[in-house]
Amino acid sequence: MRRICLTLLAAAGLAALAGPAIATTGVSIDVTRIEVTEQLAPGGEYRLPTFGARNPGTDPTSYTIVVSYVDEQQAQQPPAAWFTFSPATFTLAGGQSRPVTTSLEVPPDAAAGDYTALIGPRIATAGSGAQVGAGAAARLSFTVAECESLECWLRWIGRWISEHLYWLLIPVALLALVVMRIVRRRYAFSIQRRSIRPAEDLKRG
Repeated sequence: MRRICLTLLAAAGLAALAGPAIATTGVSIDVTRIEVTEQLAPGGEYRLPTFGARNPGTDPTSYTIVVSYVDEQQAQQPPAAWFTFSPATFTLAGGQSRPVTTSLEVPPDAAAGDYTALIGPRIATAGSGAQVGAGAAARLSFTVAECESLECWLRWIGRWISEHLYWLLIPVALLALVVMRIVRRRYAFSIQRRSIRPAEDLKRG
């Protein structure tokens, strides 16, 4: 009986020395590199592969998808304005993950050549515990093809019209209604109907 009591006291002492578990926050992604093999045309919009963001820590943590660059990289740096992330900000509980989609829009006046950037989640608000890494990123590389100025702008205009066709139809419909009202006011139509005599009257005549 004495041995059992000593064992229980020793276990309680070790638990007291260990103290409470340390809460942690962190971030990781399931993609390390995204390489676009085909050349991208200026004025076009492209959807990149979806990557997953995960919270490997224990505390709920908020994240923001950011664009960064490699120090002293030789390739050109695509501006952050070229990218659209969905969602751009989110919160994950400990051990939770979620997919993130990325759209890349190359402007019509983009310079031809190779581009490199780092895209991925960064901790926006840390919890009360220690941080396990402040951010994680995938290395993105792509090449913008050479394009004639007029051709690139026409491609961009055509894509913009196709994306906003519904809103363009509204003013066109309103203009058509206004024109119809003007025409109705300027022109008056009079229709005289001819009376049809019965067949018996025609025979008598």
